[in-house]
Amino acid sequence: MASSSVQHLIHGEEEKKTQGRKRPRSQQTHVPASPEEPAAKRRKIFTVALTHRMSIRNVFCPRLLCLVGEFLCRRCRLIKGLSPNVPPLWVHKVDMALTVARAQQESFICSGAVVFLYMLCRDTVSAEVASVEELRAVLLTCLYVSCSYIGPEVGYPARHFIREVNRQAFWKRTLNITTRMSQKMLQINISPSVFTQVISDLKNRTDH
Repeated sequence: MASSSVQHLIHGEEEKKTQGRKRPRSQQTHVPASPEEPAAKRRKIFTVALTHRMSIRNVFCPRLLCLVGEFLCRRCRLIKGLSPNVPPLWVHKVDMALTVARAQQESFICSGAVVFLYMLCRDTVSAEVASVEELRAVLLTCLYVSCSYIGPEVGYPARHFIREVNRQAFWKRTLNITTRMSQKMLQINISPSVFTQVISDLKNRTDH
C-alpha cells in the first residue's frame, strides 16, 4: 500500500490537520518529528497533496467517470454500440459489492482515484479489444490495481474484480500492469505537475 499524496488526497485528511490558524500559545505543544518521518518530508507530502486537491476541486467525480467511459468508447471502436455510461456502471457495481461485503469501510470512488484509474486504462486498454466482456475484464483489472495501490484498505478481495473463468488471465494482467506502470504510478503520487497533466488529458480528451 503506498503512503502517498494521492492517498492523502482521497481521504481528505490534510484539510482536517490544519485550518490556517494557530492555537493560543498556552495550548501549543511541541511534538518532535520522529526519525522515520523528517519534517521536510512531511511538508513535501502535504504540499503535493494540496496541489492535487487544487487540481480537481472544481471537477465532480461523476463527470470524471463519464469522461473515462467516453475515452474507452473512443479507444475500443471495434465494440459496436458501446455506451459511455456502461463502464462507469461496472466500476460502481464493484465498489458497491466491496461495501456490501464489508471489504471496505468507505467508497473507493473519488476524483483522485478516477484520475489514477484513467492513467492505468490509457496505457493498458488496447484498441484491439473487440468485445464488451474483454473490455470489462481489463477495466476491472485496472480498478483492482488502483484499489490495491492507493485504496484505504490493506487488501481487497480479488473475486469482485475477476470476470474470467480462467483466473490466471486476471493475475497475469495484474502483474503486467504493476510491472509496466510502476514508475508512472509513483510519479502521479509525488508530482503535482504529472497529476495535473493526466487530469487535463482526461478533461480535454487528449488520449496519448
